[in-house]
Amino acid sequence: MAWFPTPQALAPLLGDIGVPMEQFMAQCADGRSSLSCDLAALRAIERSGWGLCPLPGEPKATELARMRNDLWPALHVVALYHCTASGVERVTLQGSARIAEAVPFTGCVFVARRREEVMSPTVTVAKFDQNAGGWNGERGQPGYGHFRWIRRYVGLFAAPRPGVRILDFGCGAGWVGIEASLAAGGAPLAAFDPSPEMVRIAEANARAEGLTNFVGRVGFGEAPPFDERFGLVISSGVVSFSPDQPRWFDGLARCVEPGGTLVLGDLNPHSRGMRQRRSTRPLLPARELNALLAAQARHELERRGFRHEATAGYQLTRPVPQLAHWSDTRLGGALSPLLLAWNRLRAGPTQELAAFDSWVMRFRAP
Repeated sequence: MAWFPTPQALAPLLGDIGVPMEQFMAQCADGRSSLSCDLAALRAIERSGWGLCPLPGEPKATELARMRNDLWPALHVVALYHCTASGVERVTLQGSARIAEAVPFTGCVFVARRREEVMSPTVTVAKFDQNAGGWNGERGQPGYGHFRWIRRYVGLFAAPRPGVRILDFGCGAGWVGIEASLAAGGAPLAAFDPSPEMVRIAEANARAEGLTNFVGRVGFGEAPPFDERFGLVISSGVVSFSPDQPRWFDGLARCVEPGGTLVLGDLNPHSRGMRQRRSTRPLLPARELNALLAAQARHELERRGFRHEATAGYQLTRPVPQLAHWSDTRLGGALSPLLLAWNRLRAGPTQELAAFDSWVMRFRAP
């Protein structure tokens, strides 16, 4: 394979990802990293923090997406470098940038890291601290009504009764738990999140909504920072961030008091839109690949003694999210009321989830 780049030819890429050439050569020698066109070899890496996969020419997006899917769950592709005679361009989920002049080969290079490292506690906290404001929603912006409706739908799925003690399990900006507490007459609300900044925002949001009985802590679902149990536990969009889902479900189950209610929601990887993204986009957030089907989540809870009561879909799939984004960015939200009404009309209990990007379920604890 004459085109295959030497480690020296990859020097600009190694410099961009912060790996000195001497370290790379040493790691290749003892098996702690990989430079290979063989996806099976990359998947088999046990000790490596990352691997590079050079590909000749300019593969189609669908081919790159297929290869990305083949690497998961051993490795997650975090960047793609396009190398041509005119220079090297780095593409990530955050955007693209030119990082070097021409290199002595033409092709593209996948940079993949181990799933456990991409989804590690340190990376998770840094990501959420950095992007906390974006998870809070902005009042007055075109999509804010939809943002709040989604969280209200999940928060009210349990029909919380007045006075019930509520735990928002992985609270983010806190709105799901806040909506549940408000519906229950200002019921006591506890919340936690891995990100200190997210907990700070959740506390501020709770105060702004007039909730005086709020306790926020920092912690992970695998080891919840509350010893007591709660009559209502809500976790929305959290399990797909966990690198150890069985342990996460153990932590979730421990927080619900006997006979209490559990509401769990997350992405639906089998929706039309999610399937289309996985087949056409070379780069995706790790959580989209890590997401569970509703049936898989139900199985995890039923084997822990929980009784399933209801399943609903609440966020319509493609083309609704794409239309909403186009409306918000190009039309100032002109279509937002119509799209929100469409979601409100369709959301509800169902076992046919292919039309929804998100699912939510309600359980009764043993």
